[in-house]
Amino acid sequence: MRSVLGVLVLFAGAVAACDKLASSPTVVAAPPSASPSVSPPVSPSVSVAPTPSPTPYVPRYVFPVAANYDYAHTHDEYPATDILAPCGTEVRAATDGVVLEVNRVDRWDPQIDDGGTRGGRFMSILGDDGVRYYGAHFSVIFDAMAPGVRVTAGEPVGQVGTTGKSSACHLHFGISPPCGRVGDWWNRRGVIWPWPYLDSWRAGGAKSAVAEITAWQTAHGCPTAPDPNFP
Repeated sequence: MRSVLGVLVLFAGAVAACDKLASSPTVVAAPPSASPSVSPPVSPSVSVAPTPSPTPYVPRYVFPVAANYDYAHTHDEYPATDILAPCGTEVRAATDGVVLEVNRVDRWDPQIDDGGTRGGRFMSILGDDGVRYYGAHFSVIFDAMAPGVRVTAGEPVGQVGTTGKSSACHLHFGISPPCGRVGDWWNRRGVIWPWPYLDSWRAGGAKSAVAEITAWQTAHGCPTAPDPNFP
């Protein structure tokens, strides 16, 4: 009898255990998480502006007297141009450049007639084009003008006069290579005819003397003394 009761008790316990398992919720393991798809960062597109080409130098030229006064296509002894204008007429820089020489004292003596003093009050400018421009017989050269001072085409530099070896109010205008830059008056006074260029500038053109000056210097170099035929 006790054996039967023991079997029944064990059986009942087993049934209860099964019922408990059956009533427990089923736990399903989650699948492993998939790694997220990460797109590589996109580098921003950077536009690099091209380096601009340097602007080529274009020389500017201005008729050197502040009115369209007359001038001859000839000159005594050597190439130059005398622009006839009333004393006091404004003289202007013919081109952009730097002042080379300024002489404000009229030292010309007719008894000596030194070629270096014939210009009276004078100044010269080295243009940005590499050509030297010379003006002489000024009545006044403005105080702002001094060696090394930068000038621009058309800038007032002084006034027409009749200093030095001169018998009438006019501007002596000469074109030459820089050569000695200062003191070489036999070059400074003029080595080529200015009038073709003055004709252009007076009409608003920009004819350049660079080619002719380059050719002249190739042929003659830089004379170190005046021509004995034209001292």
